[in-house]
Amino acid sequence: MPTPTPPPTTLAAPRVPGAAPLRGRRSWWGPVLVPVVVGVALGPLDLLLQRVLPYPFANLANSPAVWALVAFALGWSDRSRTRWWPPVACTLALVLAVETYYLAAVLALGDDVATLTSSAALVWLALAVAAGVVFGTAGSWARTGHPWRAPVGTAAAVGVLLAEAGLDLARSAAARDDPAYRHDLLQTAVVLVLGAAVVALVAARSGRQRLVGCLLALVLATVGALVSSAVLL
Repeated sequence: MPTPTPPPTTLAAPRVPGAAPLRGRRSWWGPVLVPVVVGVALGPLDLLLQRVLPYPFANLANSPAVWALVAFALGWSDRSRTRWWPPVACTLALVLAVETYYLAAVLALGDDVATLTSSAALVWLALAVAAGVVFGTAGSWARTGHPWRAPVGTAAAVGVLLAEAGLDLARSAAARDDPAYRHDLLQTAVVLVLGAAVVALVAARSGRQRLVGCLLALVLATVGALVSSAVLL
């Protein structure tokens, strides 16, 4: 008569008192580490790409709209499930990017260390805080699919790209005595418009969000381009 096989037993591994689960640690460190890495890398990468890329792409390396789009992408990809963290994370990333940009210029180009705290740096830091809050929030909104937040979030990203394209077109019209510069600006504007189309396709989660977001973006872009042209030109 065969001997019955005893049922297998599973021994649980002993748990160290006070130790947090590994998943919890990863979920805490991930959202913090990503904006830090992005910010530290963005500044030096911007400086490098300005020097190695051909035009019109070199213009895009130092484009305020592209930096805003980085914040939008961080907010859109955030998985923390909290409303306050995306704008904080994106602000952290852009502030670090500004300072690492100036630090890279000090180390690589021999700029004065005082540029790290110069008036220009302080202005860019203030703009980084504003852009981080606005576009970090916009990115998180665009991903939610909410009836009105999602289109507004999409409109912010598409609108800032179109606004800078409009500003480049205005600069191009004013640069009649420099055909090469005018041509570069026209090319940059075309690339920005194409980028806006890609963002509208990728960031929106529905046709309604895409349509309403693009309509709002046209309004925001028109206002932004007019204000920027009045101030900068």
